[in-house]
Amino acid sequence: MIDSHVHLNREDFAADRESVMAAARQAGVTGFLNVGYDPDSSHESVALAAEHHDVWATVGIHPHDALLVADAEGRITAEGRRRLDELAGLAAHDKVVAWGEIGLDFFRDLSPRPAQYAALTAQLELADRLELPVIFHIRDAWAETLAHVDTVGVPAAGGVLHSFSGDESAVGWARERGMLLGIGGPVTYRKSTLPSQVVAAGCDMLLLETDAPWLPPVPHRGQRNESAYLQFTRARVAELLDLTVDEVSARTSASFHRVFGTRPRGSS
Repeated sequence: MIDSHVHLNREDFAADRESVMAAARQAGVTGFLNVGYDPDSSHESVALAAEHHDVWATVGIHPHDALLVADAEGRITAEGRRRLDELAGLAAHDKVVAWGEIGLDFFRDLSPRPAQYAALTAQLELADRLELPVIFHIRDAWAETLAHVDTVGVPAAGGVLHSFSGDESAVGWARERGMLLGIGGPVTYRKSTLPSQVVAAGCDMLLLETDAPWLPPVPHRGQRNESAYLQFTRARVAELLDLTVDEVSARTSASFHRVFGTRPRGSS
């Protein structure tokens, strides 16, 4: 199984990153996609991927940091353009397989909404030009994000709706556009509505993710999340879809390699 969304570069893992990764491998994790969310984390992700054969990286600017790209009125700034150009150069690294995480977050609203829209638009256009799939962060803005993506243009290389929390119409939107759904710890939560969307989507639309250090699955709620805990998310998905855990691993890993253009270890 592959952890398709993790933040191993975070300070949360500074003291024990290598042992955390070793524990994940022991638990059956065969690859990690370390996701960038601002210039610094994007550089850190690429550096981490360069050090480990089973780590890939992404680059991008999170909606929380949209003011790094645009002003409060939604105009791309000169410094924002420079940052995007810098990330585009970083994306040329052979371990970078996607652009993101990018999107809209109307739950925290840490950046003005016009800036969020402008940053999303600019990065969608850049990802498309670079022929990279996109990892979307969407929170309390599902209808707005999906409508905006349709207006700007769905990434030709596809992408993932990370930490999926949409309804069945969002599942249908993703299916029609060839997008995947990132399923993490919340699928194990007692009051979660995510199980019904997992069943509606089916296994071949899903990727497994932790979003570590956040969103730990049951039985680790309240703790720092780790990639080793992906096994609990996998088990719940297998239960919901009446599949074995090995079938879930194989099918979600195949989808990962297909969308991100990676190859399983040992393939030629």
